[in-house]
Amino acid sequence: MTTTGATSRPRGLTRERFRAAPPGRRGVVVLFFAFFFIAFLGLCAVVVDLGIARTTQLQMQTSADVAALEGLSGRDAAVPDPDQQRRQSASLLAQLVFDEDLDLATGPDQFLLGAGLVLGTGVSGVNDPIGGVLDPAAPWIPTLQLNVGSNAQSGDLVAGAFTALDPVDPARVDWHVESGDYSRLDFIPEDRGPSFLARLRRTRTTEPLDRVPGVSSSGPTLPYLFGLGSAALGTPDPAVYDPRRDGITVRAAAIADARPVTAAGLARPGLPGLAPLATGGTPGTVRWLSFDAVEWAAIPVRGQFTAVLDANGDIGGTAAGEAVAGAPRLGALVSEGPVLIPSEPSPELDGLAYASIHVRESGAGALRIRGFVAVQLEVSAVEAGPTLRLVGIKLDDTVAPANATAQPTAAFDLSLPPVAPTDARLLAPVLAR
Repeated sequence: MTTTGATSRPRGLTRERFRAAPPGRRGVVVLFFAFFFIAFLGLCAVVVDLGIARTTQLQMQTSADVAALEGLSGRDAAVPDPDQQRRQSASLLAQLVFDEDLDLATGPDQFLLGAGLVLGTGVSGVNDPIGGVLDPAAPWIPTLQLNVGSNAQSGDLVAGAFTALDPVDPARVDWHVESGDYSRLDFIPEDRGPSFLARLRRTRTTEPLDRVPGVSSSGPTLPYLFGLGSAALGTPDPAVYDPRRDGITVRAAAIADARPVTAAGLARPGLPGLAPLATGGTPGTVRWLSFDAVEWAAIPVRGQFTAVLDANGDIGGTAAGEAVAGAPRLGALVSEGPVLIPSEPSPELDGLAYASIHVRESGAGALRIRGFVAVQLEVSAVEAGPTLRLVGIKLDDTVAPANATAQPTAAFDLSLPPVAPTDARLLAPVLAR
């Protein structure tokens, strides 16, 4: 015997029930659906448009971060015009962030990376909600102006000095706010300052500071998508912001600050680093240039020093024409004892080199790293053989172009005795904002 179950029927508002309902009730349902649909479109507009704006800002921020770090790392480069060169490198890297093969000459890449989409003509900076079309194949790629010479505070690339906290009121909440003219309380333009600011923006063409040749640049505003279907009325007055016409303004800024180096690598051909002077008794042990912090501070900036290392690891030296007992020290951070000096001067002992700064705990205690400094060496002045003799120059505060890292906050043990204020430090760029 076959049992036939009851046929299940859908519950709720079916087509038959809707038609059988009184006209008044049907009107309520239609009105409710209309309000719900409008609210749903408004929610979509918020999610889609603000989501695209946030994604674009993150893409622009990545480019600004890279440009700021690159701009600061080239401050003390050994080239004819280091300021021009570092700004060119910063502008190039801001573009290469969006280039898959790191070659701008190859044209558009597979994934069409960029700092947000463009609607309409794009280059005008004004959206065209009537005739404009969204072209995913034409994302905005920043071309940062160098702002060299003027170093204007409203420029794309600005050298200056950064102050993390208000010295009068450290709890001040508006200390890092950027004003309409791009001035900041925490950043003061300065040609060779220890900080570097990179700025990207997508703004209206009516902003007078945003499209100054050689100083500043700006991409088109970010277009509304769902927002174009909103009930917001437009205005023909160009001085009044019209979201349908003017789109969304997006900005990104990054500040790199020079901080004392906490770690440095060994020098390689074409790469500055800790100057390798000799090998020790233990395989793999390398001795490098190291100075006593107090004695190093006594050497005047741009002052010449001479260091002589013998096979026993003993050091003799002079600085500024006078003997410096025990300093500079070589191999102070590795085992004591005989060293093997190469018969030929190392090519790494030519040009910019890094040296460690050390202090001795409790007079005759263990040696501790206090930091790193920069020196200028000449391979022609290096004599190898039974002893190693080299002549160098003490450099002022120097930003390491590569092969050195720093930490945004405190780096070394604060209980160590301080180095004299006249000391020169090796610095590395870190993102401060």
